[in-house]
Amino acid sequence: MTELLEYSFRIIGPSPDTLPMARLAVYVAELARLMGNQDGIHLSRIDPGSVALVVTAGQADISLISPRIRGAATGDVTADGSGPWRKINEYLSEDGWSAEMRLPRSAEIIAFPGKAKIAKAIRSVTQPTSVQGRLIRLEGAGEIVKVGLHIDGDLSARISIDAAKAQELASFFHRSVRLSGDGRWRRSADGKWSLESLVANSFEVLGEVDIKSTLRDLAMIIPSGTGSAALAAVDELRRA
Repeated sequence: MTELLEYSFRIIGPSPDTLPMARLAVYVAELARLMGNQDGIHLSRIDPGSVALVVTAGQADISLISPRIRGAATGDVTADGSGPWRKINEYLSEDGWSAEMRLPRSAEIIAFPGKAKIAKAIRSVTQPTSVQGRLIRLEGAGEIVKVGLHIDGDLSARISIDAAKAQELASFFHRSVRLSGDGRWRRSADGKWSLESLVANSFEVLGEVDIKSTLRDLAMIIPSGTGSAALAAVDELRRA
């Protein structure tokens, strides 16, 4: 049986006794659109206190849903979930509330400002950028192909490459690769930078090295008897 993981969407302001069912249905509908997999997600329960909607999804869906929510939260108007993201915040603003969502498998919390001003990007730049991860998706029938990389447990699909390069890249499916090209970065009002898109023009296949080999190589590089000094230096930096 597939393990189900939980997203907790907490509306800060009302309680289950004060939130009308019709209004609750509006939030649930937009939340399903935001998460983007309406057949694979299910409302598990409503936790007491504030209105905390607990939604479950399978492990295979998490790597698609979480990046979709993050992308919308950055203020990127081209993100797939940007429409329902703004709708939810408009409803929250009308009701005088805010909300937050806790993502599964992490302590990460996505804030829905609602009654506060929705942060907008105030600057974007394009610069040489490289990203790396496991190649798990190539899609598109035109001259430009979308690339999906599995990066830190999530699927980053806002990467594209021309079809000729994509044919070469396909030979390394499920291998770790590094894609390089022109990345568009956006800074939000709170000063956080996020990668909006990457148009890749080259790639590099990365070696598959296990942790034991890595530690063995480090042992050969680090001089004997210097471990204590290195740990002391780290402690000193932490106290700084």
